[in-house]
Amino acid sequence: MKYYLIFLIIALYSLLLLLIELQTSQIFVRQFFTDIGQYEIIGYAINTTLSVFLLWATALLFIINLTCVKKRTVEYWFFVSQIVMFVYLGCDERFLIHESIGKFLGRNDAYLLLGLGLVEVGLLAWLGNLRQKTQLARKFLYIAAVLFFIMVVIDAKFPRDMLLRLSLEELTKLWADIFLFLFAWEIMQQKIGNRINA
Repeated sequence: MKYYLIFLIIALYSLLLLLIELQTSQIFVRQFFTDIGQYEIIGYAINTTLSVFLLWATALLFIINLTCVKKRTVEYWFFVSQIVMFVYLGCDERFLIHESIGKFLGRNDAYLLLGLGLVEVGLLAWLGNLRQKTQLARKFLYIAAVLFFIMVVIDAKFPRDMLLRLSLEELTKLWADIFLFLFAWEIMQQKIGNRINA
């Protein structure tokens, strides 16, 4: 019963791809199925793959956390907000959403990411109850915030063709993702520990 939603989503996804091939061609639909290893280098898109994995894995950890709290509490809504945020961020990283919006609006897309960062700060301040999180969880969060800010500054202010600019931007983002994952992991360990000890 609880798996029906997952099966429904995958069935709709499968149907959509079948319809795309029916309406276009195998050559067109191959763009959705292509193997990353078929490009000129073996590690094609590896950093983006890692980043998306970490963001969606962070959302998954918050889903696990959600099962450890009472419904309709402040903490419940905090975990819901984090699930939505990290699912979106993974989608944004994978499908270039904020870049497309920035291009459409004629604005620097880095500021859209900064806006999401400010929303996250608001959620943490309003619902996060950080004082009840472990010191290590807070440390992971603060390191992630600093790295995220550095990434946004690099994206917004550094010249596009500057040597090491791309690597610095992408690697600070990856490290921020790692520390956000560790933040969610530490909360999960705390929640499971509280449940065992209850």
